[in-house]
Amino acid sequence: MATPKSNAGRSADSNRTLPDHVRRNRAAWQVNAADYVEPAERSWASNEPYWGIWRLPESELGLLPNDLTGKQCLEIGCGAGYVSAWMARRGGTAVGIDPTPNQLATAKRLRAEHELPVALVEGYGERLPFPDNTFDFAISEYGAALWADPYQWIPEAARVLRPGAGLVFMTNATISVICMPDAEDDGMQTELQRPYFGLHSITWPDEEAVEFYLPHGKWIDLLTANGFAIERLLELGAPPDASTRYAWADPQWAQSWPSEEAWVVRYNP
Repeated sequence: MATPKSNAGRSADSNRTLPDHVRRNRAAWQVNAADYVEPAERSWASNEPYWGIWRLPESELGLLPNDLTGKQCLEIGCGAGYVSAWMARRGGTAVGIDPTPNQLATAKRLRAEHELPVALVEGYGERLPFPDNTFDFAISEYGAALWADPYQWIPEAARVLRPGAGLVFMTNATISVICMPDAEDDGMQTELQRPYFGLHSITWPDEEAVEFYLPHGKWIDLLTANGFAIERLLELGAPPDASTRYAWADPQWAQSWPSEEAWVVRYNP
């Protein structure tokens, strides 16, 4: 099983030494974690993976390899750890890493209840506490894909992946971000709300957490510069009769434009 370096596991570094955006996101998720306990319980109990705000089935998206037997697998920004559980059920040696103690507490409780061999590490995507060339597969459903600086976590993912390893990450679609108003109650718009060029970090009004987005061209430049070959970009909308727990997500809007995107890439240095 992949294990962190001996100098890691210090509660994601002390709060004093965390980068500012990591500290802010960690504090926000310490509070938000309570809202994700019940969804995590359902996800841990499901043998069939599903993804994102619309719970799109794995049978349609194909984000996980069918057989992970003998593979070292990493979930970057694992939250309550259900994706790690799905990888373990497919035979993988699964490791989940997250900076938020309350999220990891939920993951540890559910790991015990389901008796799955998932290793859980407190840490953050921009500084992965693992040796080089450790993992055969890595994934981030939101997690690092949304809350970590891509200019830091993508090079770290490349460092810990073995040549030929797959990386999958899912986040809000770029077009949805530039159509999303500052006020959540205003709903998704059909007019652009912010510039596309220059996208990087966003802090929404009345929130402390920091989200990260890039234009697609910048994603391509970053991934290829770090040795990744792009295999697929899935631009995902809402299926008919869709519903979601997220107040800002508009299923009608998302039947015309992508609300989420998933990148499937492979490390070929």
